[in-house]
Amino acid sequence: MRFSNLADRLAAKRNRLYTEHEKAAASGRTILDLISTNPAEQGWVFPQERLQAILADAAPRARVYRPDPLGLPSAREAIADFYRTAGIPASADQVLITPGTSLSYFYCFKLLASPGEEILCPRPSYPLFESIAELAGLRLRYYRLQESRGWEIDLDHLESQISTRTRALVLISPHNPTGMVAGGQSLEELAAVACRHELPILADEVFSEFLYDLEALPRPAATPAPLVFTLNGFSKMAALPGLKLGWIVLTGGHARVRRSLEVMELISDTFLPVNDLAQHMVSGIFEDREAFASALGPWLQRCRQIATTRLSQCPGVRFTPPRGGFHLTLKVGGAEVDEEALCIHLLKESGVLVHPGYFYDMPPAHLVLTFALRHELLDRSLKALCEGIREWEQRRDS
Repeated sequence: MRFSNLADRLAAKRNRLYTEHEKAAASGRTILDLISTNPAEQGWVFPQERLQAILADAAPRARVYRPDPLGLPSAREAIADFYRTAGIPASADQVLITPGTSLSYFYCFKLLASPGEEILCPRPSYPLFESIAELAGLRLRYYRLQESRGWEIDLDHLESQISTRTRALVLISPHNPTGMVAGGQSLEELAAVACRHELPILADEVFSEFLYDLEALPRPAATPAPLVFTLNGFSKMAALPGLKLGWIVLTGGHARVRRSLEVMELISDTFLPVNDLAQHMVSGIFEDREAFASALGPWLQRCRQIATTRLSQCPGVRFTPPRGGFHLTLKVGGAEVDEEALCIHLLKESGVLVHPGYFYDMPPAHLVLTFALRHELLDRSLKALCEGIREWEQRRDS
């Protein structure tokens, strides 16, 4: 039986790290997981009584299926109100509801680029982009985030990477996995680039509710960029990834927004993929989201403090304290370091699971981890990580 060329390209082999992880898990060994970012696994769940009440209220309204390709008007209005409260003028007519940010990216890619054309993404990147681009028939091109400057956008490099095939700029802020948050000045300069080249900005704000040392998130939608697609959802802000509900808010020139929504409405109408019951829950979740995020925020602040304190005492490790999100990135050496071998050593000898930087298109040599763990577990895991790195260096030097 023959499969498509795409199927052959997507059928990736299992990497060595996760082969070893499967062996360790099968043996019954306890693994200190510094990768998972689901707050529910750390005891942080959206208030269950309220969630049950929201579900009970939504169920009768979802009894009769009345699909809207853009999403139910009441849900879109609740999302628009969230952005108006944040100072971004938006109406329900500028919102498209999706079953999560990954499909939001796919819709945007299909809207904006033809096969063989390019989307410009940040590097370090996120592995999911490659698969989405493959499915959309597109190519990815990358611009640098400067580690020496706290992972700031290298705007000169970004503009130099724009070609006649470039169709959109992706911004992830807060950035996964570096924790970078783009400042207002950077966004103004990014918007100026977008205006010069007539390019839309895809603004991924999934971690927008979790900021450190910042009062509010600077947003591309508040700049003069010609067209901005703001992507978010309930996965992180309400710790409800299983609800599979995300959205795109379109801002910018009226004609561009209208044209984009016309096409995306047709794309969405082809599949009608968003759960109707989940859409009826949107307004209720927004009513309680802020209280939940306000409680989770100080806990994450303490997680960040534990992580930065412990890692600052780890010899041979350098890092930029994250300004947002759940992740941070460690620099552990240069080209001479085999990141994957180091991660396998940490897994086997210290029982700690972290990712090598090459998973995220980083230059050698980095480790990527989360700090969103129960405080005692986080401190214990980071202690084991630092001891494992020290042992690795001693073996390498002997």
